[in-house]
Amino acid sequence: MSVLFVFLLIENILEKYIGVFQYSDELILIVLFLLILIRLPHAKLPKTIIMIIIFFLITLLLGILSSAWFHIQPSRIAAFKDILAVSKFFIVYVYAAAFASDKNAERERRRILSFSRFYIWILAFCGVVNQFVDLGMGEGYRGPIKEYAFLYTHGTFMVASVVVMAAVFIANGTKKNAGYIGLSFLVLALSMRIKAFIFIAAACTLMFGYRKSAVQSRRSRASKNSLRLYMVLAIVLVLVYFIARNKVDSYLSWGLTAARPALYIVGFQIMCNYFPLGSGLGTFASSISGEYYSPLYFTYGISNVSGLRQSEGFEYMEDTYWPYIFGQYGLIGMTTYLLSLYCVFRNIRRVFQSSPNAFSAALSLFFYVIASSFVEAVFTNATIVLIALTLGYYLRISRDQETSGTVVSSISV
Repeated sequence: MSVLFVFLLIENILEKYIGVFQYSDELILIVLFLLILIRLPHAKLPKTIIMIIIFFLITLLLGILSSAWFHIQPSRIAAFKDILAVSKFFIVYVYAAAFASDKNAERERRRILSFSRFYIWILAFCGVVNQFVDLGMGEGYRGPIKEYAFLYTHGTFMVASVVVMAAVFIANGTKKNAGYIGLSFLVLALSMRIKAFIFIAAACTLMFGYRKSAVQSRRSRASKNSLRLYMVLAIVLVLVYFIARNKVDSYLSWGLTAARPALYIVGFQIMCNYFPLGSGLGTFASSISGEYYSPLYFTYGISNVSGLRQSEGFEYMEDTYWPYIFGQYGLIGMTTYLLSLYCVFRNIRRVFQSSPNAFSAALSLFFYVIASSFVEAVFTNATIVLIALTLGYYLRISRDQETSGTVVSSISV
């Protein structure tokens, strides 16, 4: 698993130079799905994992039903690809959280931590030098700061990798990894991405606001712990508002003339017009709906919006995520999808409740994914495989550093 972790950290760089690696996330998805099917008959799954599976299967069923009913997307291949894409996060997370073996977990944890420490030094060094010497690792300027992306195809992919490493550092102890956490935050800041600053705000708030004494209190104080958690999350939301409000106002002012707000506006219209099931698989707000160009873009008059044009390669169709969900799966499908994510949140609490550092790391990473989903298709792109494995497995094998000193399977917690 440590080899897979390293590969996924640099997969986007490899893909940049060797095109065949672009299919690695789909291959990993299929392999893990087959492993789940093989091990499922003998598995004793926690209730939260079972509920994740149930709610997500309902979401998929609704997408299939709406596809059969409205028949907007004629390509069955598009529908199949869409099923793979939307399943990516949940299949990988379920495998990592409930089926991944803990054999040699301590050795894997040390290898992951060692490589992350080595790699973050490289990223930080190049990031600082790139501000003064043109290393070809930037994407232009935001104010006086040169945007940093290292060797990744886009800053978004570097940010996802650094966020994962930062979560690993936090989970393995904030005191002994304070320097590495600081280097991670430095690299994130140099990316000049709003979502990077959101993660920094969330991680800092959780690290300082949700301490060991609160997490490890007795069951009789569970309600106080929950209140403390929700207060911390409320603070994070306030910070997110102040960090992102100018960007949100800018998007709203563009209306139907820009891809991202157009997808939100039309997505709500589709949800209402195709109530309650949505328009079906492969029909809206995804690269698949662009590759097999959906007639909905013509119907709702956004086929000529920059970034959504078929002739331009529809490069901005994955510039957001939620229109893809409430547009294609409707109000009911969006509800069951959100319930699936809520069950993931509950499982994170269940697994990490006795490990404050790992709990802070997992929640920060989960919050980053949710925040990113408003401006990119994070749940369907390649980076979600690494994030899901980290949430379900890589952070889980680190939690023992605060408890018994031995790795305990999340299934037995």
